[in-house]
Amino acid sequence: MTSVVQFRMDSNDKEILETMLKDMGLDLGTAFRMFAAKVLKTGEIPFSITSSIDPDTIWTKEDEKAYKKALKELERGETISHEEMRQKLGL
Repeated sequence: MTSVVQFRMDSNDKEILETMLKDMGLDLGTAFRMFAAKVLKTGEIPFSITSSIDPDTIWTKEDEKAYKKALKELERGETISHEEMRQKLGL
């Protein structure tokens, strides 16, 4: 007999996690079943799986929305110079 396990996580984090797991040849379900099996067998989290992907380099839906917004602002001429940006940031 099997049971369904559900939990909530940040959508952006889930998207990044799915990309990293795919790089390792895994999907979310398989990764969490592996995790559960090891915890049940050893009573600890004794394994390490790594990804060659830097999470900060993954293009997410959130990044896409920000890019499209910035592109529209650029097309409307809503830009500031590098010097204005430095002043605004106090640099």
